[in-house]
Amino acid sequence: MTKQKCEIEHWENVRKSMKYPIEDNNNGYVYGIYILDEDVVVDAEWFKTDEERFKVIKKYNLEIIN
Repeated sequence: MTKQKCEIEHWENVRKSMKYPIEDNNNGYVYGIYILDEDVVVDAEWFKTDEERFKVIKKYNLEIIN
């Protein structure tokens, strides 16, 4: 059985690439996971702490590819 793949992301990268205002902090949800199917993002989830993010990665046995 293959693991579900994911990429980890930080809101600051998204904010810059999307040219959102500097004050946009995604309501404090700055640690993200992109869930992938093949190489396509099918879902995104954001967390307030890195610890919360890695709990979900561990819980669902996700494979980080970046």
